[in-house]
Amino acid sequence: MRGRSGCFGNPKPTNPKLVNRRKKGDVMAISATTSLAEFISNVRELPAVVCERAKLHIADTLACIYAGSASRAAALAKQISAREDECARIIVPGLGRWNDPALAALLTGVCAHADDFDDTSEHSMNGHPSAPIVSALIPTACMLGASGTDVVRAYAVGVEVACKLGVAVGPAHTSRGWHTMSTLGTLGAAAAAANLRGLDAVQTQHAVGIACSFAGGLLGNTGTMTKALHCGRAAHGGYLAAALAEQGFTAGADILEAEAGFIDALTDRSVDRIDLPGLGGDWELLRPGLAVKLYPCCSCTHLAIDGAIEIKGRHTFDPSSIERITCSVREECTHYLRFPNPRNGIEAKFSMTYTVAVALTRGKVTLEDFETTALDREDVAVLVPKVRMVACFDENEVGSIEVVLKDGQRFATRRAAPHGSPDDPPEWDDIIGKLRQSVARGTSCVPQQLEEFFVAIRGMDKLSKFVDLLETYL
Repeated sequence: MRGRSGCFGNPKPTNPKLVNRRKKGDVMAISATTSLAEFISNVRELPAVVCERAKLHIADTLACIYAGSASRAAALAKQISAREDECARIIVPGLGRWNDPALAALLTGVCAHADDFDDTSEHSMNGHPSAPIVSALIPTACMLGASGTDVVRAYAVGVEVACKLGVAVGPAHTSRGWHTMSTLGTLGAAAAAANLRGLDAVQTQHAVGIACSFAGGLLGNTGTMTKALHCGRAAHGGYLAAALAEQGFTAGADILEAEAGFIDALTDRSVDRIDLPGLGGDWELLRPGLAVKLYPCCSCTHLAIDGAIEIKGRHTFDPSSIERITCSVREECTHYLRFPNPRNGIEAKFSMTYTVAVALTRGKVTLEDFETTALDREDVAVLVPKVRMVACFDENEVGSIEVVLKDGQRFATRRAAPHGSPDDPPEWDDIIGKLRQSVARGTSCVPQQLEEFFVAIRGMDKLSKFVDLLETYL
C-alpha cells in the first residue's frame, strides 16, 4: 500500500501499461474503463466541502448499520458467517469482531440495508450508494489500519463512481429489473476499496473488471430479506475485487464498453460512447447530492409521510374520524410500493397505505413501527384500507396528500421534497438523532459514552485510525 497525502488536482499522465485504447479517426481515445481506473487511483485529497458532506453520509450509514445489526436478516446472516472472535481485528458495528474480512463486509452490508434506512441517489444512481461502499470500507480499513481521512476520501470516490456510472447506464438498467445497489453499488464499493488500498491504475482497472462480474441483484426481491443481501453481496464483491486485484488477479481491461461487457449486457445503451461527465470535478455528493432517509422505509413514501405528519400537527382530529386519504406519487413509485396489505415489517416498508396510516396515527414513523408486532395495532390497521395511492404524471401534483374526515372536513398539503433530500438537506442534528435511535437499538448504550461517540464521528477525518471510531460500540 502506498501513502496518500497530496491533493487531487492535475491527473497523472496516462499509464502506458493500461492496455485499452480505442481509435476515433486519427485520435487514440482512452476507454471509459481506463479513464475510470485512472480517476480512482489518482484521487489524493478532497475539497473541504466534499469532505464534510462525505463525513455526514458515512455517519448516516453507520446509523443504518447499528440499527440493522438488531434485524432478523442480520441474525440469520450471522449464523452462516459464524466466525465471531473477540480477538479478531475486523469489526462489524453492533455485531462484534470477525476473522474473515470478506464475510464481515457481507454481514455489514446486510445490516446497512436491513431497515431500508440508508441514503439514496435519486437523480444519478437511482438507488443506494453509501451502504455497500461503507460496508466494504470498514473491513478494508480494519485490515490496513487506515486513517479517517483516507476512509472519507475513498468513500467519496466510491460514491462518485457509482453515481456517474448510474448516469451512464440510464433508466433502462432499472426498468429491466436490475437493482442498482447490487450492480452499480458493487462497482462503487470496489472503487472505494481500491482507492483505500492505494492500488495503481492498472490494478484498479482489474478491480473494476472483477467487480463487474460480481454485479447482480433483481428488483423482484423487493420486500424480502434478499434485498438487504444485495447490499451485503455488493460490499463483499467490492472488497474481494480490490483485494484480488492487489494480488495480481486480472479481468477485462475494457469491461465497461466491451462486447458482452457491463453496459452491453445490463443496459440498452450503445457501447460506442460512454460518457462520465464531471468525474471528480462536479462531485456527486454536492450536485445533485444524496438524500438521507429520516424514516426507515422506501423513499417513495417520504413525501406522503412528511405531509401526513404536517397535517396531524396543524389540525386537531381523531384518526378514527378519517373517511379517506389520497396520496399522489410518481408513476415509477407504484412499482416499488407493492404491498397495500403488508404481512410483515419488511413488506410494510414498501407500503404507502401502512406508512401513511402510522404517520397520521402516531405523528412519526420510526424503527419500531416495522417490527412485525406493530402491524397488529388496531388504530393503525383501521386506517390502512382508507389510504389510496394515485400515480401522477404531473410533477406539480406529486407529493400532495389529502385527508377527508367523515364530517366532510378536508385537510391537504403538498411537499415538493422530503426533509433529508438535497432540496431540503439534513443537518448534523438530524444525523445525531438517527444515530441515537439506531445505536440504542443495536447496542447497550452508556449515555456519556454515546455523547463521546458523536463527537468522534463528527471528527472522523482527524482519526489516525478509523477503526478507533468503531471500538466504542462493537
